[in-house]
Amino acid sequence: MENGFLPALKAFIGRHKYIIVLVLFLIVILVADDNSLVRRLAQKREIRALQEELRETAERKRQDEILLQDLSNDSLIIDHIARERYGMRREDEDVFMER
Repeated sequence: MENGFLPALKAFIGRHKYIIVLVLFLIVILVADDNSLVRRLAQKREIRALQEELRETAERKRQDEILLQDLSNDSLIIDHIARERYGMRREDEDVFMER
């Protein structure tokens, strides 16, 4: 049986060598290479996610700059933020919090 297998394999490879090379090439391009198509698609998804995060960070920065400008111009805003965000109060007052 082994005598018939090797010649048959050689004949198969000889007849289909271009298809075999093409399939191996496609496997390398699509999956195995460092710059494979699968990896490139994953990198594009990551780039989109990072760009979205960058937009969100820029928006937060813009809001923080506005808040910083308001804080430096108006002391009542500091009082408002201290009360609202941190639950602070003056010594002579009682605060009732909703849950």
